[in-house]
Amino acid sequence: MTKQRTTLTSLAAIAGAGTLFLGLHACGQKPAPAEEAAATSAATADVSGLQAMRVTRVQVRDLAEEFVATGRLVVREEAAVGSELPGYRVAAVYVDEGDWVKQGQAMAKLDDALLQAQIAQAEATLATQKASLDFKRSQLARAEALQQEGAFSKELLEQRRMETAGAEASLAASQAQVNEIKVRQARMTLRAPVGGMVLQRAIRPGDISGGAATPYFRISRDGLIELDAELPDAKLALIKEGGPAMVTLTTGETIQGRIRFVSPRVDANTSLGRARIQLPFDKSLRPGSFAEARFGSLSSGRVTVPASAIRYESGGPSLMLVGDDNKVRQTPVKLGERSGDFVQLIEGPPAGARVLAVGSSFTLDGDVINPVEYDAAPASTPAAASPN
Repeated sequence: MTKQRTTLTSLAAIAGAGTLFLGLHACGQKPAPAEEAAATSAATADVSGLQAMRVTRVQVRDLAEEFVATGRLVVREEAAVGSELPGYRVAAVYVDEGDWVKQGQAMAKLDDALLQAQIAQAEATLATQKASLDFKRSQLARAEALQQEGAFSKELLEQRRMETAGAEASLAASQAQVNEIKVRQARMTLRAPVGGMVLQRAIRPGDISGGAATPYFRISRDGLIELDAELPDAKLALIKEGGPAMVTLTTGETIQGRIRFVSPRVDANTSLGRARIQLPFDKSLRPGSFAEARFGSLSSGRVTVPASAIRYESGGPSLMLVGDDNKVRQTPVKLGERSGDFVQLIEGPPAGARVLAVGSSFTLDGDVINPVEYDAAPASTPAAASPN
């Protein structure tokens, strides 16, 4: 009896709406938009009394995801320039911060006046040793000639040979001393070990050298700067070396970079890993500056539904599954990645299952609906939802 009353009421509404529309048309008046919509809605209502609901199907799609990581600009490879010679005064400095240097270029010079005196003394000793060796060799040659004639004893001959060998050793030691001092003289000039930009200068004329523990210059090799970005463990697994990354500087400038290195470990305290983003040479890039990188990843073959189909309650997310009998059944799900209007189903209905596309919050478990098929987007496409 109730179903018949509902059907009669629906038919009356359709007739009334049609009469109103024809009457207005006969009078030459165009119906108002609200009246036209009401008439259209009444004319297309399901006379069965079931609620018409849009449904979509669980589909396999490729999800494109973008995420952001922040970090500081760092030097890709840094070279330190110092001196192993402590105690010498700095005579001159030839470069400053920001200058570009070539490999082997002179950057500073230490005062070598004292070293020059040491070299002169060592060379004089070397000359004396050479003269002494020549004399010893001539004495040995004479003794060997006399010994053959029987006019020189064998013991004295051996003594002359020992004296000559000692003179040769003394000459070699003097030569080594001269060579060592000349090496020190060559290192009085501090030269760039690599070509690049001078990032730091910590030396002035008149300073006293402090040895290798005190670097005087820092050079960015080839001037290359990278972004040292920090990412959560879950995101670190989504990027690959050689992949693209868009880096945004504090000035708002964006630079296309490339992932050069992905850290093989994650910090146990912060659960963050690191990735190095290689950037093209740009003199305006300054180490220590803050920047952010945007990464994109593509996950293929993911079981997805439109995000609008997800129902959120205290018990967790769920979907309203539509069975073959058009009866709605609430089904809990476990969600994964989200890309645009779609979300991945880690646990839930299989691909091909029908679920409510919208309005799941207004539908009760066990309701019977009149399904209207609605394709959110073609499968394997991370596009936004668009009705057919």
